[in-house]
Amino acid sequence: MDYSIFTRGHYLLIFISRDLRVGMAKLKCADYGFECEFVVEGQIEQVIEEFGKHTEDVHGIDYSKEALMQFILRKK
Repeated sequence: MDYSIFTRGHYLLIFISRDLRVGMAKLKCADYGFECEFVVEGQIEQVIEEFGKHTEDVHGIDYSKEALMQFILRKK
C-alpha cells in the first residue's frame, strides 16, 4: 500500500494512495474489544465496506472509512 505520514502542529496527516484495491487486509471484531467471531479478509476496499457494515448493523457503531483504514494501517 502506498501511503505517506506527515505531522503538522498537533495533527498527524496520512495520505493514502487512491487505489485501495492494491493490498489485502484482515479485520476481526475480537481485535477491537467485541465478543464476536466476525472476521473479514480480502481486498482493502472490500474489507472496509464489510467490516463497517457489520459493526454498524450488529454492534451499533458507525466507523468512518478513515477510521477503518487506520485499523488496517496499524495492523501492518
